[in-house]
Amino acid sequence: MSETKHIEEWIVRYLQHEIGEDELRQLEAWLEEAPANKAYFFQLKRIIDLKRYPLFADEKEKEARWRRLAERMEQGTAVESKQPAHRFSIRRMLSAGWLSVGRYVAVVCVMVAIGWGISEYRVRRFASAPASSPVVALNEIRVPQGGRANTLILSDGSKVILNASSVFRYPAAFDSGQREVYLEGEAYFEVMHDSQKPFVVKLRKQHITVLGTTFNIEAYNDRPYTLTTLLTGSIRLEAFDEQGKAMSQMLLSPNQQALSDNRTGSVSLRNIDASLANAWTRNEYKFKNEPLESIFRKLERRYDVRIFLENDSLKQIRYTGTFSYEQDILDVLNIVNYEKQFVFKRAGKNIFISKR
Repeated sequence: MSETKHIEEWIVRYLQHEIGEDELRQLEAWLEEAPANKAYFFQLKRIIDLKRYPLFADEKEKEARWRRLAERMEQGTAVESKQPAHRFSIRRMLSAGWLSVGRYVAVVCVMVAIGWGISEYRVRRFASAPASSPVVALNEIRVPQGGRANTLILSDGSKVILNASSVFRYPAAFDSGQREVYLEGEAYFEVMHDSQKPFVVKLRKQHITVLGTTFNIEAYNDRPYTLTTLLTGSIRLEAFDEQGKAMSQMLLSPNQQALSDNRTGSVSLRNIDASLANAWTRNEYKFKNEPLESIFRKLERRYDVRIFLENDSLKQIRYTGTFSYEQDILDVLNIVNYEKQFVFKRAGKNIFISKR
């Protein structure tokens, strides 16, 4: 069986939640092996712009439309590359009965996302403009608590990595004068430079504007503050209070971190080692002089557990260390507790911490 057919079948099995770990790794490797593969993904993305196609009530007409799109797409998928690349035969997949129309759409959605651990992918109507403006259709990706980090490539080539317990919304294509996306949770961004279209990340109480840079945002709705850390380039941060009034605005330089109060809109700035902020994208957790309470909140999201501190005096004890997220949660707690200042016990998804 050819490698191309293997890839096609792996995608189908992925959509059916039947793909094995080894096949999943090979599929991820295929995405990275040649520029032509990713270029093909972007051609699919341009075709499947859900804002431009009406919903058909007639299933036969819908099937015919998708077949015409598949034929047109295959006629234009020749991508020059010095590296060997493989091409999907969507028409063959349809004719062989591997994919119904619904599955074909799902294949495109998976290719757009590229983050193979995504637990939920949806397209919904989301009002990102005033009521008098047209409602924009946004794709939505949710990574659950305890889920692994997921990577996606946007239509402009920008890269986004989502951490556990996060929601990310973005348009199928950036058609307006700026590139707007929406985040709840934590994400690392590598933004492609485009001086004509600023890239704007909209949070609950902040807007972050960039032209081309790398940065990390931690903006969980259950936390009273938002952390924005700049690795390279420059960003402008605007903070708002609970009534939506603009309160603060500042420019960040590399290795600076802004702490924004989500209630008052006040922002404080400090110099840090920015590599600590996005260590999670490498499946590591690095913390330096961090309060125990903050460490435990991150562990809860990553491992899908509840950690209860039975003594308030433990909350502000600070720790410095590094561990891998591949380690078991109990191993991680032993690393944090290297000075033996507390004891812990586990009951299902609950972990109870008390002072020694």
